[in-house]
Amino acid sequence: MPTDLKLGLEGERLAEDFLKKQGYKILTRNFRTPFGQIDIIAKEKKTICFIEVKSRRSFSFGLPEEAVSKIKQAKIIKVAIFYLKQNGLLEKRVRFDVVSILYHKDSYKINLIRNAFDWDE
Repeated sequence: MPTDLKLGLEGERLAEDFLKKQGYKILTRNFRTPFGQIDIIAKEKKTICFIEVKSRRSFSFGLPEEAVSKIKQAKIIKVAIFYLKQNGLLEKRVRFDVVSILYHKDSYKINLIRNAFDWDE
């Protein structure tokens, strides 16, 4: 099981591998702007997906996906708009997904939540 410092990076690596197996094409990882970042940007068929990855070792602080608060969602949306404008993709279909990873001893469970939130939530 990864240490606390490596938990997030390991989770993102696992999420990327998982998403590829689900048919996603990874466009970029850890896309940063002055007002936030997004863990993974990918394409699934004709949809641009902005994906937040959350990893946890236990349920002590709730499910991993519960950490994607309304404030975090708003930041992800701002980053998404920036990315879409920068790449001339404003007319593309967009979706916001969350990959939840829960570690237990030497194993883990991955849960993909498609359409976890929307632009106007």
